[in-house]
Amino acid sequence: MSGPIAVAMSGGVDSSVAAVLLKEQGHALVGVTLRMQVGGHADGISRARAVAERLGFAHHVLDCAQEFEALVLRPAWRDYAAGRTPSPCLVCNERIKFGVLLDWARGLGIERMATGHYARLERDPAGRPALLRGRDAGKEQSYFLAGLSLAQLERAVFPVGHLHKAEVRALARQHGLPTAEASESQDACLVAPGRSYADKLRRRFGAPARAGQIVNEAGQVVGEHDGIHGFTIGQRKGLPAGATTRRWVKAISAETGRVIVTSDPGAILRAKFVAGDASWIAGDLPAVPLACSVQIRYRHASAPATIVAQDDGGLAVALERPATAVTPGQAAVFYDGERVLGRGWIALPG
Repeated sequence: MSGPIAVAMSGGVDSSVAAVLLKEQGHALVGVTLRMQVGGHADGISRARAVAERLGFAHHVLDCAQEFEALVLRPAWRDYAAGRTPSPCLVCNERIKFGVLLDWARGLGIERMATGHYARLERDPAGRPALLRGRDAGKEQSYFLAGLSLAQLERAVFPVGHLHKAEVRALARQHGLPTAEASESQDACLVAPGRSYADKLRRRFGAPARAGQIVNEAGQVVGEHDGIHGFTIGQRKGLPAGATTRRWVKAISAETGRVIVTSDPGAILRAKFVAGDASWIAGDLPAVPLACSVQIRYRHASAPATIVAQDDGGLAVALERPATAVTPGQAAVFYDGERVLGRGWIALPG
């Protein structure tokens, strides 16, 4: 697939160096920065525009604040209100960056789009794109791309996936890019000074803060809270102190508004869970039972697991070793070695 490449530019160093590498390879480029908040991201836009000017290609700003709210923010708030912990970055990649933005690029006759993600693409024996982990274990981001379809990956380019972050910084300095010392832009669209992401969403959508009780496993009230959206499975901070030990969030009940805590760290370990709404890069669920590894959060190490399909379309996931804080709403990403097979949304404990 030839022709120009659109570069999704956040105003950070990774997407800027992605543009440098493609430019050095002789590709014609068109830069684009997403405006996902009304009146927001001005610094990122100005830095991205400065990089495009320095490298000699056009830069556009695509206003997708309405789509971002409808496709990412509202579903995330629904998760929090239901006692789940959402994974908005995966949804954003699937629906916004490789959805709305890619459609915009194709409308201009541009068939490929590059981002600064630390992930790699190779071809499998059948010639189809295979999504692999990035080389830098501390930065690799294949987890956030696991829901992309084969068609989306056919048009994706990840120029920095084979590099380490220090090499990316060095290239930015070498080329005199104004983003060379820029701070990390990841999640910049989801934070607000002095407030959690969950509470920012609650305020945005005018939802009441539903107060409730914090109870122990015996049902005894040990504290009060201002809303279940402020808690996630495995959380330790912000809980009333136990008599002699720490406490962890074990479960969240949207029905009762109760947050259940435990002083036993073993109580937040699970060896089985159910995942729903699975998306497989190859299109179909591989033959089951499927032996693979599964990663249940971005910063969790992947672990061996076996997957079996259920009659209702869900996946029963059995871990070789119990994992801490298996959390409804988070993505379970399935790997074969370094290769991403797909993802499902953690729905219920096993």
